[in-house]
Amino acid sequence: MGSTYKRSLIKGIVWEAISFVITMIVVFFYYGDLESSIKFSLILTVIKAFIFFFHERLWKKIRWGKISEGRKK
Repeated sequence: MGSTYKRSLIKGIVWEAISFVITMIVVFFYYGDLESSIKFSLILTVIKAFIFFFHERLWKKIRWGKISEGRKK
């Protein structure tokens, strides 16, 4: 079973939203500056979202570990 580009994109956005909040909290507690925490987290989130999208698409092409619909275990 495959997935669409839209599904991969939405999946990446949802994951990065969660990651953004975690990163922002950690950076805030480390530096104590909310504005810097938000800026740092935004930049990191954008970079990671693009990497995740292409990582997801690459794994879609790899056949290793996939089973056909009729052979589910």
